[in-house]
Amino acid sequence: MEGAEGNVYVLRRTYQNEETARRAAAAKWQELQRGAAAFSITLARGRADLYPEMHGRVTGFKSEVDNQDWIIARVEHIIDESGFTTQLELEAKIPEWIADSGG
Repeated sequence: MEGAEGNVYVLRRTYQNEETARRAAAAKWQELQRGAAAFSITLARGRADLYPEMHGRVTGFKSEVDNQDWIIARVEHIIDESGFTTQLELEAKIPEWIADSGG
């Protein structure tokens, strides 16, 4: 078992050995954690320097959002009659202790 106490997620596949099963469980835990918190935002002024997998923080939201480390999951740069804008999809960054331990 990997992750936190509480709800249990069952991996339906049978694995060759314990190590392979643990790696699969840790990968699934990380996947579930990445999707735990996410939001989208459109920047009124485009930012061509932003790209997927970049880490960052935001300000001007609730403290739970402002204090979270974020990863850019998706970026779309748009140039149209309104000018240059950037749309971001952000996901909560997995804390290092979870990423290092696999759960």
